[in-house]
Amino acid sequence: MSKDHVVLDFLRLSVIEKVGFGNSVVSSMTGSPVFTNPDVPLATVITKNDLLESRFEASQKGGREETKLMYQAEDEWDEVMRKTALYVDRIADGDGALILNAGFNLAKQRAPGQRAEFVTENDDKPGTVLLRRIAVNGATAYIWQYAKEPLPADDSGWTTGATTAKASAVIAGLTPLTRYWFRVAAVTRQGTSAYTGPVMHAVV
Repeated sequence: MSKDHVVLDFLRLSVIEKVGFGNSVVSSMTGSPVFTNPDVPLATVITKNDLLESRFEASQKGGREETKLMYQAEDEWDEVMRKTALYVDRIADGDGALILNAGFNLAKQRAPGQRAEFVTENDDKPGTVLLRRIAVNGATAYIWQYAKEPLPADDSGWTTGATTAKASAVIAGLTPLTRYWFRVAAVTRQGTSAYTGPVMHAVV
């Protein structure tokens, strides 16, 4: 049986998404009985995250020098978050639940060329996310749900954001710079299917 591993997808996030992601990881790992001695102390992660946020804000009002400093802070952030991810991967030892509880995502384990069942992406409007899934034969509707980080322990923690006739939806009114979990179920003549595995997305 193959083991789960951390995916370094956060390195591809925008600067402002990285700030939200970093805050979420710190929140998830603080007080954890499993991740007790990170290779990079959480205090250092907080410092680099705050620095990246302040440099980003300065770059929006400044010039070339401020932008250069922001990119420098981003490189430093990338390095500490990469080390933190590798630490989580080592300690979790293939346990996907532990990886998710630390705030990181799992590397997808699917056959080459296989489409993802359910994908998310940011819209141009703040606090808005586009959701798509592979269409289900015979489906008459799709129920789209979301929940703020951390991942809910049961169904009561989920909110229905939309019900659509097609295999896509737009969820608006979410809190920017916040990580959400999304899932979807298909409604057919036989009843409502089980929800897809939850997918985490950093909303901007």
